[in-house]
Amino acid sequence: MTAGPALSLSKRRIILLGATLWLVSTTPARADWMLAAYLGTAWTRPASLTVDRGSSGGRTIVTGVTFDSRSFDSPLYYGYRVGWFKQRSGIGAEGELIHLKVYARPETLGADVRRFSISHGLNLLLANVVVRRPVAASHRAYATARLGAGVTVPHAESDIGGIAQQQYEWGSVALQAAIGTELRVARRVRVLAEYKLTTAAPSVSVAGGTIQGRYLSQHVAAGLGVAW
Repeated sequence: MTAGPALSLSKRRIILLGATLWLVSTTPARADWMLAAYLGTAWTRPASLTVDRGSSGGRTIVTGVTFDSRSFDSPLYYGYRVGWFKQRSGIGAEGELIHLKVYARPETLGADVRRFSISHGLNLLLANVVVRRPVAASHRAYATARLGAGVTVPHAESDIGGIAQQQYEWGSVALQAAIGTELRVARRVRVLAEYKLTTAAPSVSVAGGTIQGRYLSQHVAAGLGVAW
């Protein structure tokens, strides 16, 4: 197994922690905090993959590649985030990690590409702007909308020409838009449900070159949050 410009899982966690600490250090007074985690599933639309193996294998575009998400297989689809909201306006900011997965179906790949997946995560590391509004006078239920931008930290697995490879590495810009609901079920506990649309186009290392594609994904997620 060989590795490209690798990024270890521990470094990824350090980056997320740093983003969280930055949010803490810049939080204004009179803000509500929310820490949330969720599970879910995603559907990634078919895409074209560009396989570039340089002088050894040339450049090939494989069209109509379809993907499975295997959201409930280990490692699970999951996400977590931390953020703050101004009490009066309901506008806030968050740091979020989404562990999205894509598995290319072998029958849709070219003859030389035996396997390709980003299954330890097409990890989306995002900063979000959020609007949160009560939908009743009791303030037990809220509607939320968020826009986010950040980077991907993909972990790709591939078998190209009989050579297997996997690695973490820096990827492309990632974007998301999401709408959802929050329901207060206890003083500090919230139940969350959300629909997301994300897009990213990382170029990941494979034997002798790279594979690049644009992954446009729809997500449905639910989880729990703690407010203070």
